[in-house]
Amino acid sequence: MIKKLLIANRGDSACRIARTAKALGMDVATVHSRTDRQAAHVRQIGQSIEVGGGPASESYLNIPAIIAAAKTVGADAVHPGIGFLSETPDFASAVEEAGLIFVGPTADTLARFGDKLQAKREAAALGIPVIPGGDLASDDEAGIAAMVASMQPPLLLKAAAGGGGRGIRVVREADDLGENIASAMREAKASFGRADLLVEQYLDRPRHVEVQLAGDGSGAAMHLFDRECSLQRRHQKVVEEAPVAGLARDLRQNILDAACRLAAHAKLRGLATAEFLVTGDEFFFLEVNPRLQVEHPVTEAVTGLDLVAWQLRIADGAGLPLSQDQIVIRGHAMQARLYAEDSANGFAPATGMVRRIDLPKPPVRADMGVGAGEEIGPFYDCMLGKIICHGDDRSAALGQLRAALAETAVFGVPTNLAFLTDLLARDEVADGRMDTALIDREVTANQSAAERPADELFALAGAVAMLHYRSGPDSDPWQGRDGFTNWRLGQGQVRASHAPSLQVGFDAESGDVAFSPVTQNGGMSVRVEQNTLAMTLVALGDDAYSVTFGDEVQIVRAVCADDMVHLHAAFGTAAARVSLYADGWQADAAAVEGRVLAPVMGNVTKVLAAVGDHVKTGDVLVVQESMKMEIRLTAPCDGVLAALTCAEGDMVERHAFIAEVEPLDIQEEGSNT
Repeated sequence: MIKKLLIANRGDSACRIARTAKALGMDVATVHSRTDRQAAHVRQIGQSIEVGGGPASESYLNIPAIIAAAKTVGADAVHPGIGFLSETPDFASAVEEAGLIFVGPTADTLARFGDKLQAKREAAALGIPVIPGGDLASDDEAGIAAMVASMQPPLLLKAAAGGGGRGIRVVREADDLGENIASAMREAKASFGRADLLVEQYLDRPRHVEVQLAGDGSGAAMHLFDRECSLQRRHQKVVEEAPVAGLARDLRQNILDAACRLAAHAKLRGLATAEFLVTGDEFFFLEVNPRLQVEHPVTEAVTGLDLVAWQLRIADGAGLPLSQDQIVIRGHAMQARLYAEDSANGFAPATGMVRRIDLPKPPVRADMGVGAGEEIGPFYDCMLGKIICHGDDRSAALGQLRAALAETAVFGVPTNLAFLTDLLARDEVADGRMDTALIDREVTANQSAAERPADELFALAGAVAMLHYRSGPDSDPWQGRDGFTNWRLGQGQVRASHAPSLQVGFDAESGDVAFSPVTQNGGMSVRVEQNTLAMTLVALGDDAYSVTFGDEVQIVRAVCADDMVHLHAAFGTAAARVSLYADGWQADAAAVEGRVLAPVMGNVTKVLAAVGDHVKTGDVLVVQESMKMEIRLTAPCDGVLAALTCAEGDMVERHAFIAEVEPLDIQEEGSNT
């Protein structure tokens, strides 16, 4: 039996694997990068070896360092987790050559399924329908362009190695083909170490159906039923469920049978997932991921099984725990992925300090990979964790997931919580009328510009900040300090002061806020710009407040950090920057015409222009990578590039000044003087 397990991963997957391993009586250790010394997986597991710097290439992809770590802690088995090295044949071989047990498929299986072209050929040889095209993989841009030219659009450029939506671009017309190819290749190289791409026919509005597989390594294989993963954004899964709803019985059985044939043919050892696209009554093989999937909790919920326990048992040589006819489904499960990202800003990855996390109570399952006090950096995937609900049927599971998300709050970094809430409220989701393009087509494409927050939100943020900054272990919370006026019990006028006390900003929207004296029950008059509101704010403890506007009372959770106030209530989550009032205070420098600021913290991977170049609006000046995602920084106007402050390889902070384009009209005025 495995006595000590090294988990070569981070985040929620490492934490989740450790829970099962410890429950089975195993000792557990893990690895971490230099920037992850205080990460949640290090703290929860309790023993960890540092294996390199922040970038994954220096740490979580550093095979010699991980093997050395396993020997240092005395492990006799290594679990690769999800992502990073979990599908790398060289890692599986290195683990076994070191005399250790690799918890996963053999190196041969990883090589066969990790190469999408090889997997597609094997599926076709077994009589499984495959997507037209994609017969060759290439890392030659001209060769890929020639393949595109020989096929009928729309087409899909897809990384030949890896998965997770990385290295994928849809080609609908010849415009920007060269940049789409180059961008997909860069992303594939950064994510999987290989830049070669496949070109396939793009199927319009398919459903994404996958089958959980298990095999004993000798040819015996079985399925643990199916999952629906059609709710995707940019080819990355957002919400998953099990089983697939509304699938015809014969079609479902054909998909399950095809998946099992693949697993048996490859003599799968451990777990894998076979993925398919479904259109009407047809299905097409997509790929096989020979590892544990992020969405495995929904299969666990409906089968009552622990899939990590299955992995460990099979790796230990004990074979499959159950037979196919012993696997049954009970009810329905749904899972939502929680990301650190700015949904209103093109889903840009978000960095920063997590100040607090509030999670729903059991029976809701929350698999989280971060904790309060942890810094979210630019090096890794921006998924914070998952919220999983199980009900008697799909309607019950969906209702529970909606309620669970309403109880979830993350303070300190933007998240996709509001986006998830809106998505799950859509009729298409409730009715099961989903396809892989639904989010990109109907949700993100139709997002309107965010409206200015209500004046009540400005008042609330300002009042919470004032209460926080005026409080201390030995002070009266209403006692004045230098620079703070109009907030002292029993003094001044009953109406809000004419002079603003604070300036409160939500993104680009800001407002001047003034306060009246505070009554004994926390009542006050608050003026936001020219609007005066009656408000009552009462601190309840544990960062909770009761706030009253008119006849409505809401319980609000609020966390203050530096000059930021993070709020969560029935209105959702919001973050405001609060400062003392100062004449002439203006919006940040991003509003200055011609300037380009970094939207996120991240690495500069490409500089496509030089000072003096003539550029047009929308031209890509710099390509930035954060959390494995490419972000293109473009020219805000026609003109001449007057300044450029970064080079390839630079790490830049969020809102850092990157470039300045001198508009053409200024150039023309200068030439006429």
